[in-house]
Amino acid sequence: MGDTLLFSPSNKTARVMTIEAWNVKDPIVAVRAGQSVGVTLDEQLFIERGEMASMVTNAPMLSNVFRGRVFWLGRKPLAPGRRYKMKLCTAEYMVEVEKIERVIDVSDLRTAKGTQVERNAVGEVVLRARGLMPVDPFDVNMVTGRFVLIEDFEIVGGGLINMDDYADQRP
Repeated sequence: MGDTLLFSPSNKTARVMTIEAWNVKDPIVAVRAGQSVGVTLDEQLFIERGEMASMVTNAPMLSNVFRGRVFWLGRKPLAPGRRYKMKLCTAEYMVEVEKIERVIDVSDLRTAKGTQVERNAVGEVVLRARGLMPVDPFDVNMVTGRFVLIEDFEIVGGGLINMDDYADQRP
């Protein structure tokens, strides 16, 4: 309690007044991942579904473009210019494949330049969204550093975020 939370990507902040849980008699002073709790804040905020809450001192990066390593499951190949719904934690974004940098052959792990990623192959791609998204590289946070791509209500790919070449755009 008393910690200041940052909600991304809106960059709204508020201080935690209390932590609430169902059928708990003693006051809660700390929680950990996996617990179902609610918090009351020192001010009323409207937070959109999918916004990421973090400590102000450990905020995710905000970016509309990132590199990802995608395992492709779709019937149609992944190609530049194609648009997909991306699920990142509880948020959903429309993203476009901006570039395919490399295709990795999963049978022998050879990499090659490519213009599309075929089914059951892995590609290193650049994805772009219209607005800012809170993202973490997978090597920094395994939970918030992975995503799923959806086309026509079907999962067509899964990926890991890699931000090595993009500027840290922390608020």
